[in-house]
Amino acid sequence: MSNLSGYDSEAVGFPSITRSKRPETSSSTQTSEYSESGTGCQTNLVKDIGCNIVPGDVKVEAPNYSPQRLNEFLRRVVPTMLEQLDENDREVLCNSSDSDDEETITAKLFQELEIKVDSNLASGDQKTPTVLSLSWSSAGNSLAVSLGHTQHESWCNHDGVIKIFTIKRTAGDKLVHSLDINEKNCVSVVKYHHSLAALLAYGTVTGEVVIINMRDGSDFHDGMQLTSPAGCHGTKRVSALQWADASLANTYLSIHISNTGKRRGASDQILFSSGSDGTINVWQVNSNFKVFENVMCYAINGSKKMVAPDISCFDFIRVFPLRPSDEKVSDDVFVVGAKSGKLYLCKIKSKQILEGNLVDPVTEVFDGHAMCVLDVSFSLQRPGLFASLSIDSELRLYDINQYGPLKVMCLDVAVSCMSWLSSSPCVVVGTDGDKHQLRVYDVGCGREVAVEGLAVSGGVTAVAVTLGGSCRVAASDTNLKLRLWELPTRRGRLMAEEQF
Repeated sequence: MSNLSGYDSEAVGFPSITRSKRPETSSSTQTSEYSESGTGCQTNLVKDIGCNIVPGDVKVEAPNYSPQRLNEFLRRVVPTMLEQLDENDREVLCNSSDSDDEETITAKLFQELEIKVDSNLASGDQKTPTVLSLSWSSAGNSLAVSLGHTQHESWCNHDGVIKIFTIKRTAGDKLVHSLDINEKNCVSVVKYHHSLAALLAYGTVTGEVVIINMRDGSDFHDGMQLTSPAGCHGTKRVSALQWADASLANTYLSIHISNTGKRRGASDQILFSSGSDGTINVWQVNSNFKVFENVMCYAINGSKKMVAPDISCFDFIRVFPLRPSDEKVSDDVFVVGAKSGKLYLCKIKSKQILEGNLVDPVTEVFDGHAMCVLDVSFSLQRPGLFASLSIDSELRLYDINQYGPLKVMCLDVAVSCMSWLSSSPCVVVGTDGDKHQLRVYDVGCGREVAVEGLAVSGGVTAVAVTLGGSCRVAASDTNLKLRLWELPTRRGRLMAEEQF
């Protein structure tokens, strides 16, 4: 053992630590008897160390948290937290890998409705009206459907109507027709307020803009309906409507106070309306006090003495206050699309008044489409990015800092409308090809997302997506059928390598 331990001493043993003596035992085996006896034990020394501090002697000072330092901390931490959540949630709607074995998403069709048309709507130069616009309420429990005619030989002599469908618990949480709002002309566009579920705006083909407060649906015709002044938009078609969010509304209400000296109400709202005469009107709205005043009127290219463009769509940029400073973009811009295919970058302006109290907001012109722009909409995930769809089946992605498109997708089917999905960097596009259906495209990676179950019976005329909660998609077709689907609510974002 010496060659193992390095010591030449004998083996050392340690006595047992037990104190009790065990009785002798015998064994019946052929071995000799043996016995055990208790031995002494080794003890350990225990040393107690006292403490001279009593609880009363300890003084803990509360840290001083200043709101400014807390805000700075949140600005640094929150964006990183959001990015980490996006990294952890890999089940995005679009699988951006190059693998051919992509997961196919199935849209759940939970309701199908047939829109009934009154006899007074099927008259004049067209026999059958069509659905011109759809809009979900802020809570997602009500859907507004506007009916009218797309073409008129001269003056519109049709009656228009807005049908309101509401989700009823007694009907199994399905949409049920609850109200009709009749109009003397075709209703070209309808828009619910993004946070006030009872506030609804619509525009007509003769240039009128109407506000309705439907808190009491049975009495809204008696004093709860506000109409824009006569001659609005040159009595031409109202092409688009949009309600301003809180930050944007405060900007325009401050401009209105500065220009007129009038005080604002706590419930004042701002509504934008665009027309075929090349103007965008900014309205101050208060249904409680029956306020419907024009704050400003923008004339696209008014300062260049050019023919006014026929505006088909517009959208204001989304504000992202918690984004890092290197991702911040200007929050006072909006984009206007025209039937000529041009896209105009505009800025909020309160001065530079032209003739007739008009303001030209155009700062730059993008490298636009060759044909009519059907829709333009800013991204809900990334600041400064917006998508545009044209009648020649081009879907483009733009950045406000670049006047050329980041991506151009040439679709293989006729298109009619577009809407962003609220939970993913994807747009749903209504088609009018041989296979009538809705298609979903990821504008970040520039290709179609495999989604099954979005078939319709005719060409899609309008599409709308809920603002929050479950992702519900409503679409109408040329056969006056309304279908509603639910898509999986999966989060996604445009990856840095997928943007360009």
